[in-house]
Amino acid sequence: MSSKRLLPLALVFTVAALIFAACGSSGTEEAASADPANASATTETVATATPTEITFGNDVQPILEANCVSCHSDTGPGTTHLEMATAADVATIAEFIAFRVEDKQMPPWPQSGLQEIDYQYDLSMSDDDRQTIIDWAAGGAALDVPEDTPLTATAQAYPPIDADIVITADGPYPGSEKVDDYRCRILDPEFTDTNWVTSIETRPDETRVLHHSLIYRLPASDRAEADERDGADGAPGWTCQTVPRMDSGSLRQVAGWAPGTGPITMPEGSGLRMDAGDTFVVQWHYHYDAEALPDNSGIALELATDEEIAAAGGALDPVRNRALLTPVEIPCASYETGALCDRGAAVQRLMVEFGFESALISEFVNRQCGVTPDDFAHFTEGTASSTCDVDAPVGEIISFWPHMHELGTTYRMTLNPDTPDEKLLIDIDRWDFQWQMGYYPVEPLILSPGDVLRIECGWDRALWPVGVESRYIVWAEGTQDEMCYTGVAVR
Repeated sequence: MSSKRLLPLALVFTVAALIFAACGSSGTEEAASADPANASATTETVATATPTEITFGNDVQPILEANCVSCHSDTGPGTTHLEMATAADVATIAEFIAFRVEDKQMPPWPQSGLQEIDYQYDLSMSDDDRQTIIDWAAGGAALDVPEDTPLTATAQAYPPIDADIVITADGPYPGSEKVDDYRCRILDPEFTDTNWVTSIETRPDETRVLHHSLIYRLPASDRAEADERDGADGAPGWTCQTVPRMDSGSLRQVAGWAPGTGPITMPEGSGLRMDAGDTFVVQWHYHYDAEALPDNSGIALELATDEEIAAAGGALDPVRNRALLTPVEIPCASYETGALCDRGAAVQRLMVEFGFESALISEFVNRQCGVTPDDFAHFTEGTASSTCDVDAPVGEIISFWPHMHELGTTYRMTLNPDTPDEKLLIDIDRWDFQWQMGYYPVEPLILSPGDVLRIECGWDRALWPVGVESRYIVWAEGTQDEMCYTGVAVR
């Protein structure tokens, strides 16, 4: 096994911080009684309170460095939008930071707080810290340190992985004229013996066009088929809309990424087995709103050491992944018109754009959940929702990964609903496409045979992009289509 080299990573999603508030003081005097009998009465004076001043150095800077700086400095993912390298960087945009913090858009933690279990990597900011930022900005955002004081991250949202292997394809994919382009690429770790992957991290390149990725394990026995497809149409990789497949059916999804997703780290003693010659096929979904930009995103892997494998008895516990799908049926609102507001015409569009299989997904999911399009016909005011009860995967939950697109507004997952054992696992009351996080339970969550998961999603057509023809929306892969998808990793 090769020696490890540390590749620092700042995959954090936070923004925040600053402060000022002054407490007033008052004094009251109790007059002596006018009664001569009480002539000896003394005057009682209430002590004057000392104003408490919020300073940048003592109060604001620690909050920023603990919650925001890892994302908004150096090569952090938020730096292109807003940089927090120095005290002056923060002071000049203090009002904007305070607005984002007060609205709870930053630091990003989509859960409402109603969920009944705790999760690792909780990015939410305390109410006290939040108020400190708001008050400091409202008071003028004064600095008590030099403007060029550097800000240094004291915490990471996700612990960086200790990457053993970083893989990119042989050159970037240049893009195409499609609006939604699904391209599969081979990412070869060049394993010559059995290895156990304990962490997988997607390292996106051109985030302006990359919508999501799905990572699949390809056994060595089917590598020749992938090589035959690679570049056959004159461009790197090959088109792989909907679910990537090999003729043998051997592809197995092992990870995924969307904006806001951090590294996928498996619990101690667990991992993904990769034998000699096994490789990865990654489906990259590109959405070209304006121009097709070249992209060469990749992945990083952390491997179990020989000592870790020996301690586990020679083999780690394998991690299994399951996708849970919930119906999507979003009729046009009563105020919308157009030929594609007819469901049949909208499904026909999917067939033309993405192929016959894409058009069948919604029918499969509806049947699985026991619903028909007629069950959603009453959603004529612009909002829609859907629910489905599914048999829970059995075992210890490693993570949940909810996924919707840009019309999404709410997501909820409930364990054993409508029973005495009901437990709310996830409650996202304000979905944000840019922050699609994995949720890793702090305490072991064991699901047993007979357990049920209820998944609920909500959408709002008011979020439909201006200038795009209105249409009936069903479960499909395009960015302007919709999903209610839940990835579950279990061991």
